[in-house]
Amino acid sequence: MGEKIKSKLNGLIKGGFFHIFVGNTLVKMIAFVSSIVIVRLVDKTDYAYLTYADNLYNYVVSFAGLGMTSSILKYCAAADTEQEDRAYFEFAMKYGTLFEAILSLIVVLYVALTSIPFPNARSVVYVLVLYPVFNNILATVLSYLRAHSENEAYARAAVVQTTVVFGCSVCFVLLIGIKGIAFARYVAIIVAIISVWAALKRNISKEKAAKLSPEQIKAFMVMSISLMLSNLFSLIMPINEMTLVNELLRNETITANYKIAIMIPGQLSFVTQSIIIYYFTIIAKASDGKEVWNISKKVGMMTAGVIGIITVAGAVLSPYIIRIVYGSRYEDATALSTVFWIVYALNAGIRMVPMNFLPAIGVAKFNAIMAAISCGLHLIITYFAISQFGIWGAGIATGFVYVVSGVVYWVYYRKKCLYD
Repeated sequence: MGEKIKSKLNGLIKGGFFHIFVGNTLVKMIAFVSSIVIVRLVDKTDYAYLTYADNLYNYVVSFAGLGMTSSILKYCAAADTEQEDRAYFEFAMKYGTLFEAILSLIVVLYVALTSIPFPNARSVVYVLVLYPVFNNILATVLSYLRAHSENEAYARAAVVQTTVVFGCSVCFVLLIGIKGIAFARYVAIIVAIISVWAALKRNISKEKAAKLSPEQIKAFMVMSISLMLSNLFSLIMPINEMTLVNELLRNETITANYKIAIMIPGQLSFVTQSIIIYYFTIIAKASDGKEVWNISKKVGMMTAGVIGIITVAGAVLSPYIIRIVYGSRYEDATALSTVFWIVYALNAGIRMVPMNFLPAIGVAKFNAIMAAISCGLHLIITYFAISQFGIWGAGIATGFVYVVSGVVYWVYYRKKCLYD
């Protein structure tokens, strides 16, 4: 038994599992500390401008180069020749990055030519224009490395990028203000690419890339767009919410408070995701539907219990958390933060488990349909809720959508387990 466990651990270590796990954990920790430091270094107005600019570019980044950064994980890993492998990588790098550049220019034109909620945020938007482009270049490189099982290099780049962003952000913000964040991100991405350059050269063919046939390009693009659409609607729900807060309320203080209010409660999903990662393979390997349902029920109840305990503690301690972490100037975000502890608990404690277990039992299409419906419903309800109740409407609308979609997910999941 002991030898079997040791063998599995050695396999995980050799496969790079712990590099990715520890790397991702460090990235989240460093990013969280970085966000705290930046909030304390700038005033509310500047932080609102950064939040506004980031939210616009989050739409661009969500397209992930038309999904090509994800698609090369499959196509480069399964390429028949090294030249074909290089061809897919270069195709994704060229056209995915070009797509991100075009969308970034559209954002700049939108900000320059229309009436935006915060006119003084224009300069922040302009200086961040290259961020989606740089981000896509790095994402493409890292996906290529993952396709070749360079998990150590992948984790190293992620940690390097986050650490450099942290250090440079502090320095540049102190030197030139909020616009320094953009330059910190650019420097961090360049350093991250340099840190994995040797691994990239080691794997990419030194010979000229093969010429992809129209059929190969079509298959690659179909896969890319499918992967993009499967994630897009879930990703843009919170972006839409922030956009409506900005456009309808047009108040820098409210935008800054809202961002602070959701930041820590939003980490609840990380707790649920950790539980799901462990049980996903167990669910996927189980062949009996009744057994799958029984395991899933226990996981659901356990997750709800853990999330419930954390949520109660977080909501009760919100005044102290806000004051200690972000400073006394954000104390007026306390009540809103308490509301979002409850809202995000509904997602992490109810909705996420069946939503993530459906692919484990071979059901993917339903998730895409539900994501699209939830996104559209959320956009409409949030618009009217914010118009009627102000910033509180954002929490009401999001909580409602999480509960309704969560119940639908559980009902459908039970049906697939027990009756199909």
